[in-house]
Amino acid sequence: MQLHGPSPVLVGRDRQLARLAGDGRRARTHGARATLVCGEAGVGKSRLIEEYLARADAGRTAVGGCLELGADGVPFAPFTTLLRHLAREEGAPPSAAHSRELARLLPELGRAPEGADDGRARLFESVLTFLEERSRPGGLLVVVEDLHWADASTRDLLVFLLRNLGDVPVHLLVSVRTDDIHRTHPLRRLLPELERLPRVGRLDLGPLDRDAVAAQASALRGGALDPAALDLLLERTGGNPLFVESFLHSQDPTGGPIPEGPRALLLATVERLPDTTRRVLGLAATAGDRVDHPLLAAVALRSGLTEEQLDDALRRAADARVLRATGDGYAFRHALLAEAVHTDLLPGERVRAHRRYAEALAQGVPGMSAADTAVQLAHHAHAARDQPLALTAAWRAAGHASRAAAHPEHLALLERVLELWDPVPDAESRIGESRGEVLRRASRASLDAGHPRRAVDHATDGLRELGVTGYHDPGGPPPGNAELIAGLRHARAHALKEMGRDGALEDLADAIVVLPHGHPLAAAVGSTLAATLMMRNHHAQARRSALRGLEQARAAGDRYSEADLLVTLGTLSSTEEHEAGLRMLADGISLARESGFAEVELRGLNNLGGAFQRIGRGDEQGRVAQEGLRRCAELGVARTQSDPFHLGIAVRLAHRGRFVEAEERLATITGDTVFMARARTLRMNLAHHRWDLRGVREAMEDFRRLLPEHSSSPSEYLPLRFTDMQVAAEEGRHGEAFDLAAAQLGRGADHPSPFSDELYVLGLSPVGDTVDLLREEPGREEEVRVLATGLREVFAGFPHGTRHPGLLLVRHQVMAQIGEDPGEALAEAEAAVVLAGDREDVLTEGHIRLVAARAALRAGDRGRAGAHLAVAGRLARRYGLWLFARQAQRLFLRHGLPDPGRPAAVGAAPVPPALTDGSSPGAGAGASAPAARRGGGRPAGLTPREAEVLAEVAKGRTNREIGEALFISAKTVSVHVTNMMAKLGVSNRNAAAVRARELGLG
Repeated sequence: MQLHGPSPVLVGRDRQLARLAGDGRRARTHGARATLVCGEAGVGKSRLIEEYLARADAGRTAVGGCLELGADGVPFAPFTTLLRHLAREEGAPPSAAHSRELARLLPELGRAPEGADDGRARLFESVLTFLEERSRPGGLLVVVEDLHWADASTRDLLVFLLRNLGDVPVHLLVSVRTDDIHRTHPLRRLLPELERLPRVGRLDLGPLDRDAVAAQASALRGGALDPAALDLLLERTGGNPLFVESFLHSQDPTGGPIPEGPRALLLATVERLPDTTRRVLGLAATAGDRVDHPLLAAVALRSGLTEEQLDDALRRAADARVLRATGDGYAFRHALLAEAVHTDLLPGERVRAHRRYAEALAQGVPGMSAADTAVQLAHHAHAARDQPLALTAAWRAAGHASRAAAHPEHLALLERVLELWDPVPDAESRIGESRGEVLRRASRASLDAGHPRRAVDHATDGLRELGVTGYHDPGGPPPGNAELIAGLRHARAHALKEMGRDGALEDLADAIVVLPHGHPLAAAVGSTLAATLMMRNHHAQARRSALRGLEQARAAGDRYSEADLLVTLGTLSSTEEHEAGLRMLADGISLARESGFAEVELRGLNNLGGAFQRIGRGDEQGRVAQEGLRRCAELGVARTQSDPFHLGIAVRLAHRGRFVEAEERLATITGDTVFMARARTLRMNLAHHRWDLRGVREAMEDFRRLLPEHSSSPSEYLPLRFTDMQVAAEEGRHGEAFDLAAAQLGRGADHPSPFSDELYVLGLSPVGDTVDLLREEPGREEEVRVLATGLREVFAGFPHGTRHPGLLLVRHQVMAQIGEDPGEALAEAEAAVVLAGDREDVLTEGHIRLVAARAALRAGDRGRAGAHLAVAGRLARRYGLWLFARQAQRLFLRHGLPDPGRPAAVGAAPVPPALTDGSSPGAGAGASAPAARRGGGRPAGLTPREAEVLAEVAKGRTNREIGEALFISAKTVSVHVTNMMAKLGVSNRNAAAVRARELGLG
C-alpha cells in the first residue's frame, strides 16, 4: 500500500474552522476573544490550529507551547517563546518601562529589576500592555499549546490575560488535552472558571465520524477504502485522526497483524527505522516533545554520535514523519509519539540519556539562557539520579525563578533542594547556605505562592532545625542564630496572620526578644506585630507597638517600615481620633511615594478611602479612589492592583443612587479574588435594596464560589449574614432573623474594643432593624426584649466624647430602635436623620427615614411619621429602592396614614427604567429618568446628568474637575456641556453659570 504523506486537507472539521474564524472576526471588530480548544490526545487540536493559522486574517501571529517537564516546568515557557517572537518582529520595541519588566523573561532586553514586592504584578501588566501594542494594526493571534503541561506561573498569567484583555483585537487560542486532566490536576477547577468569563468560549473536538475517516484514509492512500476495510479502520482507531494515520502507515488495513494498542500503533513507524535513528529519537524524546538543535547536537556528541550520523538520523526521522523541523530545532509529529518513544526506552537507557543532557547543560549550550539552562539542568540531573548536581542546579534555578517572579516554581525548586539535602552530605558547602536559611526562604516563597500552610510547616521545620522548641527569656543571653530565628518567626507569623490562626503574636514577640537592640529587622517585625494586633482588634496594644516600631524604623533609617507603620497608625486612629488618623495616613502615603514603596502607598490610599467612607465624607473617598487609580496607572499596575479603588468608586456611586454606573464599575473588578468577592457583596446589597431576592441569591452564590467558607476569613462572610438577617425579618422568618441577630451580638461578648471593629459596628445596625421589625409582629415580645437588652449592654461601652460620624450615626439609629422612652427614642432618631442628611447617601437616608418614622409612630407623632415616610417613598420611587417602598407602604397601611404618592406595589421586584438605561439620576437629581427624557422633570428640558453638570459649571469647575466629582471622563463632561449649552441657548460657560442660578441650580 502506497501512502501519500500527511493529508493535504483537514477533514471533518469545517464547522470548527468556521467557529474559529468567527471568533477571530469578533476579536478584530469587538475586542479580545479566547477559545479553549479541548479534546483527547490525537484528536487533531494542533492540526486544527495549524490550519486556522494558515487561513487567519490577523496582522501578527505568535505561538508558544508548554513543556512536558513535570514539576520542573520552565516558568512562563509558552509566553517566553511568543513574546521573544513578537519582540524580534519589525515594529517598535517595547517601551523602556515594559522592557525592564519583560527582561525577567527575555534577558536580551536588558537587566531585570530586583527586589520589588509587586514584581509579578508589574510583569503581568507589561505582558498585557505589550500584547495590546502588538495587536494594532490588523489584530494579533496568540496560540498557547498544551495547557495541560503548563507550570503554575503560566496558568496565572493566562488567567490574568483572559480577565483583562478588553477592547483590543487579540484572539487567544489555548489547546488542552482533556484526557490528561485527572482528579487532582489544577485544570480540573480552573477550566470551568475560565469558561465563565464573558470573552472565553470552549470548542470541543470529538472523534471523526465514518465519512470523515473515509476521507482521511482516501487522502492518505490516494484512493478509497472498501467498506470492510473502512469498518475495521474505524473500529481499531475509534475515529482518532492520529491513530487513523498511524494505522495506515503501519499496515494494510485489508490484512496483516493488528497492533496491540495505541502505543504499538504509534511505534510501528519508528520500529522500521535504522538503529541510529531510533537512538537519536530516544535522545530527542528525553527532552519532551520538542528540542532545540544545539542542545540535541551536544547530547548526541556526548552519546558517541558524529555530526554526520546525527544529520542522517534526523533526515530519516523527518522523512518518516516522526519528527518535523521547527525554527530552532525539532518537534515530534505528536506529543503522544514522543511519550511512546520515551516509554519504550529501557530504564538504563533513560537514565543515561538524562545524564548526557545534564553533562551538556552543565558545560553550557550556545544560545540557551542561563535561566533555561538552570531549570533544565535541575530536571535532567534529578532524572539521572545525580543528586549533588541536581541540588546545586535546583538552587541556581530557584534564584532565576525568584527573579522572574515565578513564585510557585521558586517554591518547588527550593523544596527540591530540601528533598535532596540529606542525600548530599556536603549540601551546605555546595550552595553556601544552611538548611535553616533554605527553610526560611521556602517559608517566604510559600507565602508569595499563596500557600500559608506550607509557609508554617517550613518555618516550623527551620526552628526545629535550630533546636528552638519554646520561647526565649527576655532576660536571658541572646541565641547564636538570632537573626535566622527572628526571620523564621517573622515568616511563620505572616502565614498564621493570613490564615487567621493563633500563634502569630507569640512568634512576633519572640522575634523581638531575640533580635539585638537596633537590629535592622526589628522595625519590620514591629510593623507586622502592629498590623496583626490591629487585625485581632487589640487596638490599644497595636498603637503602642506601632509607635515603638516607628521609633525603631526612624532610628534604623528603615523608610519602608516607617511608611508602613504610619499607615497602620493612621488606620488605627481613624475610628476615634479620625482627623489625626487622616493626617498620619497622608504622611505614610507621602513617604511611601517619595521612597518608591508602591505596595505601601497603595495600601495607604485604600485605607484612607475607607476612613473617609466611615466618617461619611463620600466625595473625599471618591477623590482618593480616583487618585489610587491614577497612581496604579503611573506605577504600571492598573490591571493588577486597582480593584480596591474601583470598588471604592462603585460604593460611592451606589450610595449616591447611581446604580447602573456602580454595576458597570463593579464589572471592571477582575483581578483579585477577594475583591471580586467583595464586589459581589455590593451587588447583593443593591439587589436587596431593590428587593430583588433572586439577585441577592445569585450574588451570594458567586461570593461562595469565589471564597469558599471553609478556607476564608470569617469576617468576609459577615455582610452575607447581615443580609440574611434582614431578608429573613422582612420575609417573616422571624425565628431565623432572631438567631442571626443574637449571633452577631454574641461576636462582641469577649471583644476587647468592640467599637473599633468596623464590621462589628456595621452589624449592630441590622440587629437594630430586626428589633424594629420583630416589634411589629405579635408574640415576639421576648425576642425583642433579648435583643434590645443585648444592644443596651453593648452601647454601655460606647466611647464617650467621640465625634466619629459613623459611630454616632449607628448609635443614634440603634438607640432610637431600643429606647424605652418614646420621646427620647424619637430625639435619637431625629439626630440620626441630621447625620444621614449630611452624607449625600440615598441608601442611608432612606433607611434612617424609615427608622425615624417608626420612632415617631411609637411616640404618637403621626404627622412627623408621615413626613419621614414621604421622604422615604420619594427616594424609593426615584431610585428604585423597592425595599424602602415595601416597608413604607406597610407602615402607611398598618397605621392608617395618608399616602402621598403611593409607592410601587408591595412585594414587586420591578427594575425601573432609571436602573437599566444608563441615565440614572445622581444624588442631586430630582426627577425620574423617564420624566427627564420627556423634558418635564427639569428646567429647559435638561437630563438629570446635564443638570448635575450645569450645577458644577456654576461652581466654576473645569471639565476635569467636574469629571472627578461625578466619576465620569472629561470627554464625557465636554459632550454634556455642549448639549446643555444648546438647550439653554447660551454660548459660553459664564452665561451657562448665570442661567444655572436663574434656574435654581447654581
